[in-house]
Amino acid sequence: MSGGAVTSTLRHVTDRKLAKLAEHQKSFEAQKAELLHACATESDAAEKVRILMAGFKRNGIPYSQGEASAKNIERFLEQARHDPSVSATLLQDWRAWLEQSLDMHTDKYNYADLFGRLVTEWIENPSDAMDELNAHSAAAATTHSRPPSDEAESFDMIGREEMHEQRKMLEKFIFNEPTIDTAAIKKYLDDLFIPVPKARGAQKTSLEQLRYNISHWDGIIHVDEDTIRSAIQGVLKADLFTGPKREVLVDLKSRPEVIKEMVDVLRMDLDSLKSWNWPGPVPVLLRRQLNGKYRAYMDEEVHTAILVHVVGAHLAVMLRNAFMAHFNSGAWVQAPYRAMTRVDRQRRHYFLGKKNVQADRFSVREMRRSTFRDDWFMTQMPTTVAEGNRDYGDEASDSDENAKSPLEIKQSLLRLATTEMLVNKKLYGEFTVFTSDFKWFGPSIPHATMYTVLEYFNLGQRWLDFIKKFLAAPLAFTQDGSAAEPKVRKNGIPMGHVLADALGESVLFCLDFAVHRKTSGAVLYRFHDDLWFWGQESTCVQAWQTLQEFSAIMGLQLNEDKTAAAKVVSSDNHSLAPLHKKLPRGVIRWGFLKLNPEESRWVIDQVQVDDHIKELKRQLEACRSVFAWVQAWNSYVARFFTTNFGQPAFCLGREHLDMCIETFERIQRSLFTESGAGNVADHLRGVITERFSGATAINCGRPIPDAFFYFPVELGGLGLLNPFVQLYAMRESSRKDPAEDLEQALLREKEAYEEFKERFEAGEVPFDETTPKNLESEPFMSLEEYMRFSEQTSEQLSDAYSTLLSPTDEAMVDHSPTVDTAMNKLPSGKYNTSGFSNSWLELKPYWKWIVALYFGETEKRFGGLAICEKGLLPLGLVSILRSERVRWQG
Repeated sequence: MSGGAVTSTLRHVTDRKLAKLAEHQKSFEAQKAELLHACATESDAAEKVRILMAGFKRNGIPYSQGEASAKNIERFLEQARHDPSVSATLLQDWRAWLEQSLDMHTDKYNYADLFGRLVTEWIENPSDAMDELNAHSAAAATTHSRPPSDEAESFDMIGREEMHEQRKMLEKFIFNEPTIDTAAIKKYLDDLFIPVPKARGAQKTSLEQLRYNISHWDGIIHVDEDTIRSAIQGVLKADLFTGPKREVLVDLKSRPEVIKEMVDVLRMDLDSLKSWNWPGPVPVLLRRQLNGKYRAYMDEEVHTAILVHVVGAHLAVMLRNAFMAHFNSGAWVQAPYRAMTRVDRQRRHYFLGKKNVQADRFSVREMRRSTFRDDWFMTQMPTTVAEGNRDYGDEASDSDENAKSPLEIKQSLLRLATTEMLVNKKLYGEFTVFTSDFKWFGPSIPHATMYTVLEYFNLGQRWLDFIKKFLAAPLAFTQDGSAAEPKVRKNGIPMGHVLADALGESVLFCLDFAVHRKTSGAVLYRFHDDLWFWGQESTCVQAWQTLQEFSAIMGLQLNEDKTAAAKVVSSDNHSLAPLHKKLPRGVIRWGFLKLNPEESRWVIDQVQVDDHIKELKRQLEACRSVFAWVQAWNSYVARFFTTNFGQPAFCLGREHLDMCIETFERIQRSLFTESGAGNVADHLRGVITERFSGATAINCGRPIPDAFFYFPVELGGLGLLNPFVQLYAMRESSRKDPAEDLEQALLREKEAYEEFKERFEAGEVPFDETTPKNLESEPFMSLEEYMRFSEQTSEQLSDAYSTLLSPTDEAMVDHSPTVDTAMNKLPSGKYNTSGFSNSWLELKPYWKWIVALYFGETEKRFGGLAICEKGLLPLGLVSILRSERVRWQG
């Protein structure tokens, strides 16, 4: 199939389905009119009901409350022939119920028709951003195979000013080769890795084992049909392609005969990998992201993308395994700010007993190490070949992977930093944190730096040669038209390639280890090149100096705009000196939050929010269909804003949650006050009413129900997301004072201290041959000594630490038996809307809230939860259209 063929085929199917819907609707309305006319001309009340009942049965019209109710009415009608106690009121109620059932079917058809019109509008009116990307992508295929033409030059060459500025900076980095002192890099790596001694019982040093693991990789890549499907999925996940080219990949997954051919070709390519090179100039497209930055994506041929992905995924998994083995080799140690010495352990053994030297279960210290290992160390590298790319962006995406998604990692960073702030402030009276990233890391990382690091780790020459060719791609920006001369990349790595990520991570692995060694066991929390470090001030100074040294040697530059440090002190420790002079200045930021050190809390930067409200207005105004508008709203408001305000958590408290609610309220006021709409649903109601005034759902005299906007598409709704729902679901269980858990934990520790003291003074502490004998004349340890090593010894503290790290629980709304009945009537099978199901127990808390909130409305109007019958909706086409990420107006 050619690009766009999937959508084209589904469009054809949709047109047939909508035509059939129109036939059914016309037939039903004729039957309904006939029934109501016959009923109106009949004078006998009982006979009116019989006419309606017979019409339902003759035309196969389902009853709104099922066959059981109708069967009972038939029985009662027989009774009414002779029993005068069956009153006129009852007969009128039955007639009203039957006529209401007819009206419900009318509404279902009307809204299925409206849904179809909205989907048609979506297809026929793609966004300008999508049109532009598709045009550039289409032109790229012929840009260097034909002479310039007016058609090729007709693309909009006028972009936003920031796009031109960012492109100029991008070209400055990628087309200029920096001078790198590779000898200095090798010496730096020698000084870092060689002094690490062998672990007990090991035959090799950690560096020798690391080099052995990398150099002895056999590099055998087994290729079968699953390999191709996995690579296709990886390229799709990386969002490398848009529009028709993306559809080609989607279509390939369901074409086994083509995949078999691709297996043969890929095997031949791998056999001749030594002679591989780019087949020609590679087009580059600039795409705008929600955060306002433009990213450059290479638009290579589909087959080339699959080959590079397969090689990259295998290489990345091998490197990750080697680095993970190094982490577990004994070269990485971890200690809290105050670590127990041998004397400290002996004293606890003597006074508390052998079993109480340290915590039985995970201590805070152990939790830190396991969290870093599982969630942070080499997190950008795939654990399996099938996993492929780990995404990096501001937009959420649904994923079934066991590994944490990038957005989950980003949220856990906020919770971790906040929890550590609370713990350090409570235990030590102070907490220092700094954050930074590298300036234009992807485009700026020097090729010589990557080659030198990989050579140092003994990566085979075959792979080094391939990497050099991969990086030295001849690039041509599609915005320049067909006359543009390609230029060879001399610096940096491309977006959307697992191989590129692996190269960057290999260099930054050295940074992770350098910080760890220079700080005697602390760790750098890093996601890509976003760098966070915290703890005591002296340790932060060491880490900051290490980061500066690393950057200078590796040819990288720290981003001053993203670099900042802060010192938080407890209320009784304000006499502590201000932030150390060697640490950077600036405001610590996470998403739209900024840290207020004086109040020890995060606050939303409302100025930043104002800027994004303006941008959101612009993006929404650029939407040329209602469905596109809903997609943009869901991505920008319900995901981007929600993500960057921070997921409510126990460590953030209710104050943060209320701040999010107030800001979302302000966003809606800012967006819709001018139009006179009170909220997003009112706004869309007005838009749909104006655009589709000829639709029977609009001109029937009744307003569009709120459920139509918020219900999932499988029920005939638009799937509009409401950011308030999750916040209010969490508010009930949020903490007014986040530090309360810590206070309680330390209070229980003091109570435990008193119990231990009583046991010791009563002679109840068990003694054995291992009990120290040199402390017999000593009085029981002080409370200060007992509490000094809480991070290693206190189970109460680790429980509080774990709670503070957790997202706030969402309240489960109650539901009635009628809701259960309505849920059971929904069609079985898969629902593509994440978190939705036809079983109440399987619904995510968000959808439980939405169903409970709007069920009363849909039951009265549509006889249940389904606004339209699922079989009448063009859900296949909707699924394809929704699977494409929102392309933002540039």
